[in-house]
Amino acid sequence: MALTTTDASTVNTAAYKAPASNSDIGQKDIFLKLLVAQMQYQDPMKPQDATAMSQQLAQFNMVEQQTSTNKLLQQLVDANGSGSSGAVSTASAAGYLGHTVTVDQSTINFDGVTTQKFNVAMDATATDSLVFIYDTNGNVVRTMQGNLNAGDNALTWDGMSDSGAKASAGSYLIGVSALDVSGNEVGSSVQLSGLVEGVRFGAGGTELIVGGKAVPLADVIELRI
Repeated sequence: MALTTTDASTVNTAAYKAPASNSDIGQKDIFLKLLVAQMQYQDPMKPQDATAMSQQLAQFNMVEQQTSTNKLLQQLVDANGSGSSGAVSTASAAGYLGHTVTVDQSTINFDGVTTQKFNVAMDATATDSLVFIYDTNGNVVRTMQGNLNAGDNALTWDGMSDSGAKASAGSYLIGVSALDVSGNEVGSSVQLSGLVEGVRFGAGGTELIVGGKAVPLADVIELRI
């Protein structure tokens, strides 16, 4: 069966540099002071329009969220640069809760119903490629064939097996075998995106709970609001 691909947007955290924290705080303080002053000195006969104020508060909320994301991105870059997820403190790691992250992860938890979405990042274009879904015993449950382009390829697994039956709920592994036009093997990595549901601290370092699975913080490659 042909591979199913969809468009996907990415955030290049390596090329992103978060603004300095002092600058962020100053900008927020100025915004708040202007908003408070506007409320204090408004004309009683012509009060500030409620809709306009709601829009201003919404804008401030967006600034607050972006500032938080910028700080988390910088912590992520710093942690990966140091080669240890322990570089992020307990309080900082908790800040990832509720954010969507993309991780280098090839294991998925299938609930028996929901279509599984994942991304395959290719080092180069593959003219002959196979994507395998394995069960916990190493048996191939589903084989998908098609072409994978260099870069990101958004794929889906509908939960069906090669026999046409619905796969059972459980943990599955995604594997990729790809060759270029010359028959040389093409490197690839499987990535999953999901909401951070929890943070776990252990001897091995900090882990995020994404889609019911614990993943090392160092495996996070994207962070989104």
